[in-house]
Amino acid sequence: MSDPYRSQQAAESGAHSAPTSTPAPGHNGLAVAALVTGIASLLLLWLWFVGIPLALVAIGLGVAALRRARNGAGRRGMAITGLVLGAVTVVLAGILIAVGVSVLNSDEGKDLRSCLNNAQTQQERQNCSNRFNESVDN
Repeated sequence: MSDPYRSQQAAESGAHSAPTSTPAPGHNGLAVAALVTGIASLLLLWLWFVGIPLALVAIGLGVAALRRARNGAGRRGMAITGLVLGAVTVVLAGILIAVGVSVLNSDEGKDLRSCLNNAQTQQERQNCSNRFNESVDN
């Protein structure tokens, strides 16, 4: 049985050789992790406290996987895809936050906050929400 980490000369002499420091082509676990976290961050963006941190992790793993791929580890496409998905998630989160802040700072948003602050019961809070939805729809 042959050992893939031993050279032919070392196999003939019976000596063991140390494995190389660069991973074998196609064995870039960081690229797979970047891709998985990038996809998860995009799917979980609506849970901002999960999606945004996952996106940042995907970006970091993507950069590390690209460095490893440059040294011959392979799966460069997966690393780039994970990096791009993480970046897209961050951009989308920024847009959604900006839209949310602008809506809440609008006159309708100020009216909603005022109404909710003065509401005493759950039914009054629901009425505030219904009026806000009607004013935004119009």
